[in-house]
Amino acid sequence: MAKIDLSQVISAVAQGASNYPQLLARALQQIEEGVNGLGQQVAAEPIGLAEPPPPVQAVNVKTAGEIVHVTATHNVPIDKNTHYFFEYDTDPSFPQPHVIHNGASRSVPPFTLPTKDDNGNPVSYYFRAYPQKLGSKPAAPVNFGGTTPTAVTMGGSTQMTLLTSTGSGTAAANGQQGGWGFGKTNTRAAIAPKRSIPA
Repeated sequence: MAKIDLSQVISAVAQGASNYPQLLARALQQIEEGVNGLGQQVAAEPIGLAEPPPPVQAVNVKTAGEIVHVTATHNVPIDKNTHYFFEYDTDPSFPQPHVIHNGASRSVPPFTLPTKDDNGNPVSYYFRAYPQKLGSKPAAPVNFGGTTPTAVTMGGSTQMTLLTSTGSGTAAANGQQGGWGFGKTNTRAAIAPKRSIPA
């Protein structure tokens, strides 16, 4: 791995060598190229936020029994470190979606979902997807079915109400900030206790 070596210029500056201005200029050029190159490799801007990737063009869903397969269509120019997030919820407004961080892949491996809740009521699922770079905010989510999400039902007998989502990245831990991916902020403050505990 190539690393920036500034030992020569550091020595020249420390000794007041006559050629230190030229060495310093060369070192600054190396630093600039190194920082910008690293930013390009990790899809992050050295200064400020990178532009979010374009939204996906479509979300595709196929089911068989209680197995579901979800993919995203994204035929646009993208950076190497673009990641894909998929979300599903039982409410078309996605108030508390479960998040799947799928890395660089636009195809989620097939997985299972229960057909009914704990009480035996049939459940409808809604899906959406969005890309995000490591150094950007997420793109706007795109629903399976377009503007009005299309409901997906399973074809089995499993009864299980899913646990509530706890979100992803720096989004709120109550799962009620869908569409955040890695996060829209770099950090999330510590979660305060619900009540004070006497000493």
